[in-house]
Amino acid sequence: LEKMSQEGAQPNVICYNAVINAWCKEGSIQRAAVWLERMSKHGVQPNVNSYSTIIDKLAKVGDVRGAETWLTKMVDAGVEADAVSYAMLLSSYSKSGALDRACKLFEQMQCRGTVPNTVCFNLLMNMHATHGDVKGVLRLLRQMRERGIRADRASFNTAMKAFSKSSDASATDELVQEMQWAGVTADASTYSACISVCVRAKDTLKAEQWMRQLKSAGLHADASSYTSMINSFLHSGDLNGAEQWLQRMESDGIQVSAANYTALVNAASKVSDLTCLERILQKMEKVGIEVTSAMHNAVLSACARKGDVERAEAWLKKLRASSVQADVASYSSVIHACAKSNDIMRAEHWMNEMQKAGVQANVVSYNSLINACARCGRLDRAESWFQTMVKQGVQPGITTFNSLMNACAKAKNLERAEYWLSEMENYGAHPDDVTYSTMVHTYSAAQQTWRMEQLLEAKCALLSDFCVNSIAQAWIKAGQLDAADRWFVRAESLGFEINSANFTGLVAALNKAKRFHEAEAWAAKSGNFKRMSR
Repeated sequence: LEKMSQEGAQPNVICYNAVINAWCKEGSIQRAAVWLERMSKHGVQPNVNSYSTIIDKLAKVGDVRGAETWLTKMVDAGVEADAVSYAMLLSSYSKSGALDRACKLFEQMQCRGTVPNTVCFNLLMNMHATHGDVKGVLRLLRQMRERGIRADRASFNTAMKAFSKSSDASATDELVQEMQWAGVTADASTYSACISVCVRAKDTLKAEQWMRQLKSAGLHADASSYTSMINSFLHSGDLNGAEQWLQRMESDGIQVSAANYTALVNAASKVSDLTCLERILQKMEKVGIEVTSAMHNAVLSACARKGDVERAEAWLKKLRASSVQADVASYSSVIHACAKSNDIMRAEHWMNEMQKAGVQANVVSYNSLINACARCGRLDRAESWFQTMVKQGVQPGITTFNSLMNACAKAKNLERAEYWLSEMENYGAHPDDVTYSTMVHTYSAAQQTWRMEQLLEAKCALLSDFCVNSIAQAWIKAGQLDAADRWFVRAESLGFEINSANFTGLVAALNKAKRFHEAEAWAAKSGNFKRMSR
């Protein structure tokens, strides 16, 4: 270029732009800027490409401020920026997530008479999509249609990005309508995205509607679509519906993954649907998908919650006979099932079997076993297993001590209950509502509720709704209405909620004692307590 000038040939704008472009490619924006200024001094008017080359480079290296400055210089120089120039800066905003600045620039370009092209709209849509702004994306699609700017596949793929975070099921109709107006055919991924939106919105009916539309369009639902349908029904609590969609997935020749089965197993376990659990696991075995120990444990846990010892034992035996290792959770669930059915012998049998198998019992295992002893009033066995637990180095917790104290209550052994209440703090456990409720029951059974009252007085800072209700109920059962009344008054002053059963019990007892005025006063107060609670 310098040689041209020396030989008397006047370089034109194309020549200068070539040098500016070369320097930008070299990464020297400063040198490119020097040549742009030099061309102006030599009487050659820079055009849009002169400025856009520098703007593009600044945008690509992340210098948003620099790109903005050069766009302003271009406008001030009387060079009309085109949509491509603005798209370069919008791209920079898109990378940095500067949505507000992008929206402002989008308005400025239109005020300056520059019509945004498809790329500009797509870049702005991408920023709205990144923020999950479905309405903003749909608004831009409408603007494109109204201005006659054709939305392309990239436009709608960007829109799908917004929908991937949305739970606005009603907006899915508008999106597909915009696609139809643009002449873009919805594909399987479009319908799958719409189904996913409905899943998040927990709208199973709408999700099914989109699945039907997918099939009526002659498209084949993929694993993602079926998984979305299964999850939709699981989220709405419809286990049967989810299982039906899994069956349809199989009948359509789509391979069901282990994750699909796991989702059903977890859902069935939560509602303790043993029949469904057994059916799913049998199906998994049939199709050759490994039933993991976690899945076996989900069944065993459901058996435990149901107290179904026979089923729990059958599944544990099956697990032990398989290649999958039974773990502490497996045995603990069976022990818990035995505890719920008050079967100490079976609970102890499975504790011994666990030890024989080389599986170390944990606090949950021992708690379940001690609970089984407690439910049967076998304080001696409960205490014996506690000693074993401590010898094995297993740290007892508050649940352990509550079970021991429950055993004391069942055995009506007040002395041991008080012992365990004092002993628990030596193990780092602290009494809770269940502890005090159990103690109230124990003192009440021994007709020594006054001693419980002394205990609670000493632990005044630990009083709660639960404790106050328990002691008040004990006094009502003992026929000591003045004492019950005193605790009701205390509850009122502390802002505690008295449960409706205690109100009813006190009012009935007062009426029976012909203390009608007091009964009427507490009956009136019960309404105030409920309103305060709400």
